[in-house]
Formats: sequence, C-alpha cells, structure tokens
Amino acid sequence: MPSSPFPRSLTAAACAAVLVLTAACAQSTATGSTAAGSAAPPNTGTSAGTVTIAYVPGVSPFPYFDTAYRGAAAQAEKYGYTVKYVGVPQYDPTAQTNALNAELAAHPSVLLVSPVDDVALRPAVQRYIDAGVPVITVGGTLKDTSGVVAQIATDNYQGGRLVGEYFGERLKGEGTLAVLNIAPGSSTIEDRVKGFADVLREKYPKIKVLPEQYAGGAVPGNQQAMRSLLLAHPEIDGVFGAAEVNAEGAAAAIAASGRTGEIPVAAFDASPEEVKQLKAGRVDFLSVSKPAAQLALAVDYAHAYLTGDKASIRPSTLVPNVGVTRDNVDDPAVAPLLYTSGS
Repeated sequence: MPSSPFPRSLTAAACAAVLVLTAACAQSTATGSTAAGSAAPPNTGTSAGTVTIAYVPGVSPFPYFDTAYRGAAAQAEKYGYTVKYVGVPQYDPTAQTNALNAELAAHPSVLLVSPVDDVALRPAVQRYIDAGVPVITVGGTLKDTSGVVAQIATDNYQGGRLVGEYFGERLKGEGTLAVLNIAPGSSTIEDRVKGFADVLREKYPKIKVLPEQYAGGAVPGNQQAMRSLLLAHPEIDGVFGAAEVNAEGAAAAIAASGRTGEIPVAAFDASPEEVKQLKAGRVDFLSVSKPAAQLALAVDYAHAYLTGDKASIRPSTLVPNVGVTRDNVDDPAVAPLLYTSGS
C-alpha cells in the first residue's frame, strides 16, 4: 500500500483547532449562537441562520465520530451555523451511501463526510458536487478528489509509526508481534499497519511480525482470533490492534489466558472503553487521533468557502497522532483528546 500523498505535517490552523468542546450538544443537531456581550458574526454576505452543515460520519453512534461531531458543533457556534449529525447505522459503504443520498434532498449548505471507502463513496459525493454543494472530507479520504474543496485526515501512517516505536523500545528490539485487523481494503487501517511495519523494518529488524489476522468488526471475533494466535504462537510478545475492536478483543483473550501485563497491547484511538482498559493495565499504548480538531478545521474551511476566502483553504491536511500511556493519560494536555460517546 503506498503511503499517503499528503505532507506529514500539522498546519497551524489544525493546531489552533484543538478546542474546548461544548458539552451542551444533547441533540443530533446543534445550532450555534452568539454569546451575550460578544461580537456578532462578521457580515460575510451569508446569512448565518440559513447555513446548515451536514456531517455524515462513518457510523453513528460511535465515540470517534461522536467526538468529531462535537468538534464541528462547537466551532459552528462561532459562526452561528447549524451542524446536522446524520445517522449512519453501519460502518459500511452501502449504509453510508444511503445516508448521503437521503441527506442530499435537504440540500445542505456544505457537506462534511468521513468516507468509509476511498472509492465506493465517490459516486455519492459526486451527486453533491453536481448539485452545487461544497464537499470536505474529514477523517477519511477519496482517491478521486476532483471537485472536493479539501481533505482533512488523521495521519494514519504516522500514527502507525508511533505504535512501531513503542514496541521497538518496549521489546528492546527483539521479539514476536501479532497484528489484528478488521478486514482488507480499508486504506485508513492499511496505512496504520504500513507505518507500524516500516518502523520495525527500518529500526528493529530482529522483531518478527506474524501474518496479519483479519478478525472482523466485533469484539468476540477478535477475542477468538487472539485466542487462536496464542495457542499457535505462545511466544507472542505483543499485539497491535489496528482498530478499537481488535485491541479490545485481544485484551480480553490475553486476560483470559492469564497473561495480562506479560503481553502488551497497543491500539488506535481513545474510546471510553480503550481508556478504561489502558488505566486497568489491559491495554498499554494508544495512538490517538484528533477528530474534534479535524472537524473544527473543516467548519473553518466551510466558512471560508462560503464567504469567498478560498485562498485560506489547504487542499489537503494531515493531522498527526499523539501517543498515550498510563504515564500521561491524565495529563491536562491529553484529557481533551480522549473520545466520549453520545452526540
């Protein structure tokens, strides 16, 4: 899998987008407003009350996407815009396409979408472009970017490299690692695994990586896959769960085998369950992305597009991950990055 074409750097705009999120978004639609005594939104030629930004996540509810939505809602409040959180019942290209097709009838002012497939979602996105709706992809990308205003995504390759560095140092350059994945075909997850593997090949060549195991998108299947790996390879010294369910299933199997603490588990993201398991010692390392910051930046770009400030929009931005362990999980700088459930 080729590495991502985007520059592996975080722009100042993306850094500035790490916001204090509002906890008041109890509904799936949040309307921004101007606080008493604060300046009104600038006169941009766009009536703020008429601007609706639709956000179509990969699946909802889900901690990563719920957190992303709240980042968009908090930033939209600054402009007096409305953000609609569109429901998607399954993490599946067909389900997301259906949600996009249904939302198009409402003709939102801007579409923010987190594509679950970089090819299959292109036709649905094209329908928005053809209808004159500006599109920004967030948290996922499309291979064909023609007509897309901007792409903002996690630097999954860099996040995978963080995992590789963690294991290289933890194992002191020698040992055997397992990798659990959901299914082949996700460029997002493949970039994570590639970054992980590249670090080990470049810096820790004595660490052996077993063939990648595809265990599906549910915890029980991943628990069974890890149980089978432990039986076939009792020498395993660590496991990389490339997605949340992979790590949760692996941690459960390791606990059942009585080897918690002996076999470290590294995971992507920072769901409430992952953070709970990190603090309990069942997961040891989290490579954490910044969904709220990405969506906040997307809202800034939406505002820039609607108000004619297109020169300020970067066509592509990659936002780097942060490594989180039990040593820093409670740090004030880390706490805002941890995901929360509910919209």
